[in-house]
Amino acid sequence: MGIDTRSRTKDCSWFAFYLALLLFGKTALAQIRYSIPEEVQEGTVVGNVAKDLGLDINSLLARRFRVVSGSKDAIFEVNQNNGALYVDKHIDREELCQGSGACLMELKILVENPLEIHYVIVEITDVNDHSPIFPETEQIFEIAEHTLPGRRFQLHTARDPDAGINSIRTYTLTSNEHFDVNIRQSDVDKIPFLVLKKPLDREQKNKHTLVVTAVDGGKPPKTGKLNVSIIVLDSNDNRPMFSQEIYQIVINENVAVGTSVFRMNATDLDEGTNGEIEYSLGKTLRRKVYEMFELDKLTGEIRVKGVVDYEENDAYELDVEASDKGTPPLAGECRVIIKIKDVNDNPPEIDVTSLSNTVSEDSKPGTVISLISVTDKDSGVNGKMISHISNDTPFELKPSYKENTYSIVTKGVLDREKVSHYEITIKATDCGEPPLSTVKTLSIQISDVNDNSPHFQHVPYEFYLAENNVPGRSIFSVSAKDDDLSENAAISYHIVREGIQNDVTSFLNINSDNGHITALKSFDFESLKTFQFQVVASDSGTPSLSSNVTVNVFILDQNDNAPVILYPVSSNGSAEGVEEIPRNVNAGHLVTKVRAYDADIGYNGWLLFSLQEVTDHSLFGLDRYTGRIRTLRSFTETDEAEHKLVILVKDNGNVSLSATATVMVKVVEPKEAFAASDVKSATKDDEDSNVTFYLMITLGSVSTLFLISIIVLIAMQCSKSTEYTSKYLQETNYDGTLCHSIQYRSGEKRYMLVGPRMSVGSTIVPGSHANTLMLPDRRSATAETMEQSGPDSWRQGGKRMAFVLFLSLIFGKASGQIRYSISEEIKEGTSVGNIAKDLGIDPIILKARGFRIVSGTTEPLFQVNQNDGILYVNRNVDREEICQRTSVCLINLKTVLENPLEIHYVAVEVLDVNDHSPSFPEDNKRIEISESTLPGTRFQLHAALDPDGGVNSVQQYKLSPNNHFRLEVKDSGKDGKVPILQLQSPLDREASSSHRLLLTALDGGKPSKSGSMEIFIDVLDVNDNAPVFTEEVYSAEINENSPNGTIVIRVNATDRDDGLNGDVSYSFGNINSKIRELFNVNPITGEITVKGQLDYEVDDSYEINIQASDSGTVPFRTEKSVTVNIKDMNDNKPVIEVMSLSSKISEDSRPGTTVALLSITDLDSGVNGKVFSFVKGDVPFTLTPSIQDNMYTVVTKSQLDRENKSIYDVTIIAKDAGEPALTTEQMLRVIVSDVNDNSPEFSMRQYNFYVNENNPPGVSVFSLIASDHDEGDNALISYHILRDAAYANKVTSFLNVNSENGDILALKSFDFETLKTFQFQVVASDSGTPSLSSNVTVNVFILDQNDNAPVILYPVSSNGSAEGVEEIPRNVNAGHLVTKVRAYDADIGYNGWLLFSLQEVTDHSLFGLDRYTGRIRTLRSFTETDEAEHKLVILVKDNGNVSLSATATVMVKVVEPKEAFAASDVKSATKYDEDSNVTFYLMITLGSVSTLFLISIIVLIAMQCSKSTEYTSKYLQETNYDGTLCHSIQYRSGEKRYMLVGPRMSIGSTIVPGSHANTLMLPDRRTPGEVRKNAVLQSMFTSKHFLFPAECVCILEQTYVQNDFIQ
Repeated sequence: MGIDTRSRTKDCSWFAFYLALLLFGKTALAQIRYSIPEEVQEGTVVGNVAKDLGLDINSLLARRFRVVSGSKDAIFEVNQNNGALYVDKHIDREELCQGSGACLMELKILVENPLEIHYVIVEITDVNDHSPIFPETEQIFEIAEHTLPGRRFQLHTARDPDAGINSIRTYTLTSNEHFDVNIRQSDVDKIPFLVLKKPLDREQKNKHTLVVTAVDGGKPPKTGKLNVSIIVLDSNDNRPMFSQEIYQIVINENVAVGTSVFRMNATDLDEGTNGEIEYSLGKTLRRKVYEMFELDKLTGEIRVKGVVDYEENDAYELDVEASDKGTPPLAGECRVIIKIKDVNDNPPEIDVTSLSNTVSEDSKPGTVISLISVTDKDSGVNGKMISHISNDTPFELKPSYKENTYSIVTKGVLDREKVSHYEITIKATDCGEPPLSTVKTLSIQISDVNDNSPHFQHVPYEFYLAENNVPGRSIFSVSAKDDDLSENAAISYHIVREGIQNDVTSFLNINSDNGHITALKSFDFESLKTFQFQVVASDSGTPSLSSNVTVNVFILDQNDNAPVILYPVSSNGSAEGVEEIPRNVNAGHLVTKVRAYDADIGYNGWLLFSLQEVTDHSLFGLDRYTGRIRTLRSFTETDEAEHKLVILVKDNGNVSLSATATVMVKVVEPKEAFAASDVKSATKDDEDSNVTFYLMITLGSVSTLFLISIIVLIAMQCSKSTEYTSKYLQETNYDGTLCHSIQYRSGEKRYMLVGPRMSVGSTIVPGSHANTLMLPDRRSATAETMEQSGPDSWRQGGKRMAFVLFLSLIFGKASGQIRYSISEEIKEGTSVGNIAKDLGIDPIILKARGFRIVSGTTEPLFQVNQNDGILYVNRNVDREEICQRTSVCLINLKTVLENPLEIHYVAVEVLDVNDHSPSFPEDNKRIEISESTLPGTRFQLHAALDPDGGVNSVQQYKLSPNNHFRLEVKDSGKDGKVPILQLQSPLDREASSSHRLLLTALDGGKPSKSGSMEIFIDVLDVNDNAPVFTEEVYSAEINENSPNGTIVIRVNATDRDDGLNGDVSYSFGNINSKIRELFNVNPITGEITVKGQLDYEVDDSYEINIQASDSGTVPFRTEKSVTVNIKDMNDNKPVIEVMSLSSKISEDSRPGTTVALLSITDLDSGVNGKVFSFVKGDVPFTLTPSIQDNMYTVVTKSQLDRENKSIYDVTIIAKDAGEPALTTEQMLRVIVSDVNDNSPEFSMRQYNFYVNENNPPGVSVFSLIASDHDEGDNALISYHILRDAAYANKVTSFLNVNSENGDILALKSFDFETLKTFQFQVVASDSGTPSLSSNVTVNVFILDQNDNAPVILYPVSSNGSAEGVEEIPRNVNAGHLVTKVRAYDADIGYNGWLLFSLQEVTDHSLFGLDRYTGRIRTLRSFTETDEAEHKLVILVKDNGNVSLSATATVMVKVVEPKEAFAASDVKSATKYDEDSNVTFYLMITLGSVSTLFLISIIVLIAMQCSKSTEYTSKYLQETNYDGTLCHSIQYRSGEKRYMLVGPRMSIGSTIVPGSHANTLMLPDRRTPGEVRKNAVLQSMFTSKHFLFPAECVCILEQTYVQNDFIQ
């Protein structure tokens, strides 16, 4: 509240101040007025302002006499030489003032010293320099041809920028017979209207072109033209017409969906929407027609929509209607008949009448399993069919006496084990073009009989059992299979026990269900290595069948025996011994050998030796394979005299067992005996000689064995007989590699199937003859032919038909067809007829022969009683559901009798009863008819539907009484009768807008039934009324500056018409563009809203022409004028105009200096135009008013300082006295110019810099900077070093400074060791006038760098090099100080911190160096083997960033105490080395020969496997084969192949001589000598004395045993 009071007080003070200035001002100013026409030339003199104002012409230039025009370009200027006012630029009155009033321009004339402002008014007079202009060059009207004369149409109003007499005066129109022009005078201008004076006729002329001319009142007058085009709109008075009333079209059935059938074409003489035609299908067609066809409403194209089926319907009738889009629309009709052409599109259908899914495998040929019926919906040739079984099965298809009826019977013996399931594929093909086929698959299951014995998977079984098994647990199992099913395949097992004492089978038990065998005791490999027994498998069939198998069991060894130490063994039996050796033995001396034995074999008996405990690991070594203990080095004086060695001996079993032996080694001094050593040396030589001897024997044996093997194999290959013959089927893809064969046995005879190598359990593909022995084929030709022959495939349709016809004629007896007749809707159970009696069948046998009706999957309508043969109704019979609209409804039934098979056909006709009422598709129908529709117009209605046929269908229609409509009935043939509604008298919407009618359909039944439909007629309106405004005068007042969207006024008009004809929309009439920019009208509500900026100062009122029009096809329009008055508001802010401005002012200016001259005005008047002005904020400026109204000067009010503030933004505030008050701010930027009143200042009071020594000369080492608060030259600083003459030779003589940027350069390199710090001064001076300066002290500190390498002080030799020699005794201990390396570095800190390291040393294990002190010490004691002189190179380096180093060499000489060992040690060592070399070479030779032997055997075996497969062999016949399989071994020699057949054997198993089980029976042509030779070879290779790997032994055994059996 207090603030508002102070504000008003301040405003009143300003107002009083202004009033005083006006009353007591020194100069009273007059106003001058001139007049000049527009469009005068530039430079034209308007008047002499200086003379008229009484100003001295000579002082005009000095007083800056000028026109103040603000920011805009000045139209007038004054001449400062003579004071004349002249035109400076082109003058256009219409651009400056627009409206028709006086055009006045107010000029401000400014004179300074003293300041004066004079106002001059110049009036611009108008000249006729513009022609009238229409807003558009052309205006188009659309007028319906039925528009009545007198109708007015508003034209565009022309605009003329000129005013007064030069504006528009009249309008003229070109001569014509239909239109005239009328002018209406408004408050603003003249509005022209086009008036229809004669009716239009579109058929005579559809377009009229006129010219409207606007004429102004100038002399001479000027004109403007408007082209007017009148387009005559058409009325809908013509209906569409088809070229034909009935169209007939033929199409094929099954045409693709979307296929075009026919394109309709109708024409309409009208144009526009009245001539646009749309097509539609009649609404009374059958539903099926709509599902099958569709009609494009725009193009009239009829397309297929559904699947067209000739069998379903052979013709369709379509009613097509073409209607235009006029209001109301008119329509035309025609009928399209589409006939369907039949094609072969139905494949045959196979119906299974009777089927036995399961057939026993012992069924006899000719057994009937199924009865089928084959039909085809097509007729003629397309319906003729040929049927057969397409796949190879033991079944055949036999035709019945009835056409297309067949029975399926067996034609051979069935075997379930070969094929247990048959898929019988029946194929039926019609005779159409192209022929169509149908395939039906019947699934037949073969039931089982017990005709197969169990058979084991392996014959014999071979199992490997580890010893020490757990008693009572399952050790292995046998398994047998039976090809039969269920109980016939249920197998039980038992062991054959012979009752012998100590029989192993007494300790075995077998699970009868699964064949698992358990051991009742634990087996021992050392006691029993193998045994054999038999297992019997029996099935559960009736009678039961069985088979047996031999089981061979092999016991496998386990690691259950620990190693036994043989040597050393002491007197008390413990594994402990003592060995003595002299101290002077060399490395490698044999101390002793530990011997051990393991009762197990293989890896379980392979022993390894290791040292478990030893006093000195560096003295003794143990060979892990031989158990030899040897010395690793010579003994020294410090070694103990007795050493204990504990040796661990362990085998290589999975869980190894072990034993230990202890050897005490005593070292005997040299002085005690050479004799003992001689004895041991001799013993050692004997042992070595023995080893060499055994190696030589072994080498010779292996070589001899190798040669014998090669000779024997070559002899065997050359002595083969070629007389064996056997026939095999050829196998072209055999690869010749060593392969397996499959052998099977039956009774006492064996057979062989030779083929590529297969894994155990692989399956032989039935029918494969590759590499199979060709056994004699004793089958009869008849049986063979029966098995190989199959059903012939007839290639020609005529032959098939002839064959079927022949069978039909000769098969069974002929059968006739019976026909019955019943009415629909009869009760269930009603008797139809006695079929058995009519067919002459004995009723007693009906049930036994399975007398029945075959009906497929659905529930049959009829059934037969098997007791009396009567046909009765099984469920409700609805004729309409069964036959739909077929005239005659027949149901064909098939009756079947079996044993023998007979089929009889019965036809039942279902008669129609009147059980349905007519019904319309809709309960009610609504039709829209325009009130202008002519009498006689017809409207098609929905036809009623009645499912009943014949006379019971719809027969007539009736319509309820009325005054406007009558009913017509059209007969559409198959579609029945169609009702049509015809208009009898015109409709009047004003009298009645709707009508209700009732349509009734009646059928011809007795009594008749009926159905009804309500018809609602909606009368459509015609546009015959124009909109009418509710008020005569509309006026409104609105504030200027109202926001956009503000509602000005709402106009309202009503129309008596209905619908679109009564919907009124609003729009602007003929108004100028300015009003369209300011206002907007809502076309729906009629609200006039503000669109642009309303300004009272521009225009205070507007007259708006509003047009209301309806939405009819030819709309009616009404116009009304609305007056809008603008109310003035305080919407103009004060305007501050800068007349003169000094943008720069010196900072030493005195208070009161003038800065700017301002003019402050407000466009508002009265209180709103009163302005109060002041300077905003605390600035050293103030606003001083002038004597002229609204003129002000801006002056300084205090001293300025640029360093404190260099720029001032002076804000001038002008506030008017309106409500609410408006404020304007104007900012003036005043720049304070600088004077030199500040000295330079350094950034620091004292500078400290750190410089690395060895800096490069001439490079900047550091820099300093000073600043000056002044600007320009006053702030431009230069630098120099202050040099004192007394210190001429000091460091400053080597320094230089860059005068521009303060960078200091060193002219020489500094050395930290010479100079560590110094000081000097730098002076900074500015460039002002006078110049000012200041100085600063600089302290410089030199930093040390790593520029000195370490210097070795000790050792130093006589020649100055860092090298020294040190002698130490050999018997010093570890840690002995050898010497100390001393060094020095001149640098300080890390640069002078030294580290020592060994760069080179002969033995790293002897010497160590302290990296910090340089001390060299021994790491261990010296040994006899250490060298006597050692060279040590020591590297000394500092810790600088880039370290420097030096090296020193120390030679260490070891002094021996005394030397003594006998020379005999040297000789003994030499002899031992020679023996070791011989043994080594012998071992290499033995390994090479053994490897060569193994490679030769492998190559020979590979050669055997790569031979050709063309060989022959004979096998024994076996009729009682029991199905047991085993392996055999096959090999090849040259171009022939040989086979060894035998039971499955494990690797290394032995074949019992004399056993012929599973062996090829070939003649033995060997001599007795050959037999003995083979026996020797066999025993030799199976012997355990030869050290061959187990794999090689197995290969040799198999190879030689095969040759033995074959030869």
